[in-house]
Amino acid sequence: MFSTGLILGALFSGVVVGAVGGLVSIVDPVVRWWVLIPPLVVVLAFELAGRPLSLPQNRRLVPQDVIPRSEFGGPLQFGFEMGTGVRTFTPTALPHALVLSVVLVGGLGPGLLAGLGFGLGRALMPLTRTLSGDPAAWDTRMLASMPWVGRACAVAFVAAIVMLLPRAMLLP
Repeated sequence: MFSTGLILGALFSGVVVGAVGGLVSIVDPVVRWWVLIPPLVVVLAFELAGRPLSLPQNRRLVPQDVIPRSEFGGPLQFGFEMGTGVRTFTPTALPHALVLSVVLVGGLGPGLLAGLGFGLGRALMPLTRTLSGDPAAWDTRMLASMPWVGRACAVAFVAAIVMLLPRAMLLP
């Protein structure tokens, strides 16, 4: 149920962000790109340098006592809250950059895809930790590799933006 809740929470966030992006779509695309590019450059520069920006966020985890509240509802609620990204800790500013990108140049479809990607990424971490056989060693390796994971995610983000930019600039 945790994974289901996580994906549902991420998709819910994607729909909300995509809907806001739909409202913002009345603004000229060139203006939206000029508003988007400066903050993206800053976020990505810090990420690629291995020093992620610390942006406003709810710096606490979803309480563990949510899980045992019921066999079905507790894990679902825990996953949903984690999937939205609103009530959890994020070690990078890339989710903020993603939200800004979807709002300024996306819409409902990109919002859903971003939500799905965020949810799958969030689900991947506890899954790989559990399957590792040694969660404590996994934690140590993950903490040591966080700057490189952030850099890899930033490079993928840049590649996606580069692919979207020409198409978005041509849209009326």
